[in-house]
Amino acid sequence: MELTTRRAAVLTAEPLGSILQEQGLELDYVLPDYYPDVCKLVKCFVTPAILSESVSGGRLSYELRAQVRILYCSEHSHLIQCVTQNLLFSRTADLPQGDDVSVEISPEVDYVNCRAVSGRRLDVRGAVTIRIRTVSRVRQEVLSDAQGKGLELRRMVREFPQTLLQASQSIILTEDLELGSAQPALLHIVRYDASTADLSLRTVSGKRCVQGELRLHILYACERDGDGSLEPMSFSIPFSQMLDSSDFEEQDDVQVRCQVLSCDLKPAAGGDALKCEAELRVVCKAVRIGSETLLCDAFSTEHPCTCEHTELCIAGAPVPITENKLCECRIPCSEIDCVYDAWCEVRNVSVQTGDGSAEVSGMLLWNVLVRESDGTPRLLESEEAFSHTLSPAGLRNEDLLLVRAACENCSYTLTSAGEVSLRGDLRIEGELTHCERLQVLSALSVDEETIHPHNFALKLYYGKAGEPVWDIAKRCHTSVDAIIEENDLTQDTLTEPGMLLIPIVTSH
Repeated sequence: MELTTRRAAVLTAEPLGSILQEQGLELDYVLPDYYPDVCKLVKCFVTPAILSESVSGGRLSYELRAQVRILYCSEHSHLIQCVTQNLLFSRTADLPQGDDVSVEISPEVDYVNCRAVSGRRLDVRGAVTIRIRTVSRVRQEVLSDAQGKGLELRRMVREFPQTLLQASQSIILTEDLELGSAQPALLHIVRYDASTADLSLRTVSGKRCVQGELRLHILYACERDGDGSLEPMSFSIPFSQMLDSSDFEEQDDVQVRCQVLSCDLKPAAGGDALKCEAELRVVCKAVRIGSETLLCDAFSTEHPCTCEHTELCIAGAPVPITENKLCECRIPCSEIDCVYDAWCEVRNVSVQTGDGSAEVSGMLLWNVLVRESDGTPRLLESEEAFSHTLSPAGLRNEDLLLVRAACENCSYTLTSAGEVSLRGDLRIEGELTHCERLQVLSALSVDEETIHPHNFALKLYYGKAGEPVWDIAKRCHTSVDAIIEENDLTQDTLTEPGMLLIPIVTSH
C-alpha cells in the first residue's frame, strides 16, 4: 500500500513581547479672557486614551489623545477654576517580525508637572508611556493523518481557534442630566470620572447587540453661603447599540470591552442641569473553536521511518478574569473644614507569573480634595504600593495574561485622630488565554529500499512499571494493538513490571 498523508492548517499564537514608547507632553497655555488670573495651582490631571489603531506592513499606527485638566484658584475667590485642553498625537511603531501580528495598546501617565509662568500663562510638562503587547498568529501546516507502509501513528486531538474576528464601533451618547431641586446651581465642572459597567452581548435578529451603562461621577463648582464651594454627584446612563458586523456566529466565544473616549459636560442655562455628550468605543473579539487530529510520533513496522517534528503554540479562547480587592489608606490632615471629594488612580501595573499564580502589582495614588478652615481648597495626596495574587485555574508560564486595574467606589471618613480614612475597591480584570506547546509531525518518510528483519514470530520482553506500550512497539517494530491484545493489557502504559510477549507484525 502506497504512503499517503493528510495535512491540516493549525492557527498558532506566539507571544512576541512588549514594546514601550514614551510620548512627551508640552503645553504652553494662555488663559482666555473670561478666566480669572491664576493665584494658586491645585492640581493638574492628564487622562490618556487610544482613539484608533491599525497594523499594516509590519508597522503599527495609532492615535493618542492626552486630555489635560488644570485646577486653580484666583486671588480673590476660593472657587476652583478648571481649564481643559486636548493634545493629539499620531505615532507609529515597528512590530517584531511575524505573520499576522495582533496588538494590545495601553497608555499610562508617567508624570505631569504644571507651573504658572504668570497670572495668565500656564506651562505643563509630562510624559505618557504606551505599552504595546504583540502576538503573532500563524497558520502552520502539520500532518494530521498518514496511511500505508505499515505505519503506526500516535495521535492526539486538540481544540484550537479556527477563526479570529474583531469588530469595533463608536457609540455616541447624548443625555440631559438634571441636578435636582435640592442641589445648588452648577457653575462649571471641576473634575469627572467616566467608566462603563454591566456590559452584556446578546443576539437580536441575527445581529449582536451590546448593552451597558455609562457611570459618571462629577465634581462641580457652585456657590454656597456667598462663597465658592464644590458638590459631587453621580449619574448612570444606560446604552444599547447594534453592532454593524454580521460575521459573528451564535457559537462564537465573544468578549466585549468598552472604553470611554471622550465625555463633554456642558452646564445648561440656569445651572440646574448639564448636557452630557460621550463617545464610547466598543471592541468585540470573537474566537471560533475547531478541533483537529495531530500526529506526535510515527514509525513503520516494515521500513525505517524518518519523522520531522515542529513545535506548535496553540491558544484557546480567552477566559475573562475579574477580581476585587479592598484597599485602604490614611492621610494625616489638620484644620480641615470638610472633604469635597476623594478618588484613587492606579499606575505602573505589572504582572509576574509563576507556580500557577500571577502577582499583580502597581501603585495607588490617593487624592482627597478638602477645604481648609479659612475656606481655601487643598489637595491631599498619598502614594502606596499594592499587590494582589491571581490564581486562575490551570495557569501556566506559557499562557497569555492581560490585566487591567482601576479603583472604584472610593469613600472617605474624617477620623477623630486628625486623619482622612479612605477605602476603595480595586477592580482587577483581564483575559487569560491558555496556551499549549506541542511537538507534532510536520513530515515523515519511509525508506522503502530497506526492510526490518523479521526472523522470529514472537519474542520476550521484560517491561518496567510506567513504560509506555508505544515505546516498546516502536523499539520492536510491531504494533501497539498487537502487544495489548497478546498480553491482555487494559492500558497503554504498564502498571507493573513483568514479562511481555511481543508478536511481530508484518504485511509480507
